[in-house]
Amino acid sequence: LFLEAAHRLGVPPAQAAVVEDALAGVAAGRCGGFALVIGVDRTGHAAELYANGADVVVPDLGEVVVTEQG
Repeated sequence: LFLEAAHRLGVPPAQAAVVEDALAGVAAGRCGGFALVIGVDRTGHAAELYANGADVVVPDLGEVVVTEQG
C-alpha cells in the first residue's frame, strides 16, 4: 500500500516518510525502503515500534515538527 501510494505520488520511497501506529505498518515502511518511518505510540508499546523499524516514535502526531533545510 505504501509503495503504491508513493508510486502514484511520483515520489521514490527513499525520499518519503511513513507514519504508522501499527507494528505491521511500521515494518512495511521499513521493508519498503522509506527514508523515515515514524511510529505513533498510542498504546505504550514504543519499544515494539522501534523493534519493528521505526526511526522515531512519538505519542501523538502533534509532537512531529517539520522544518525545511536551506
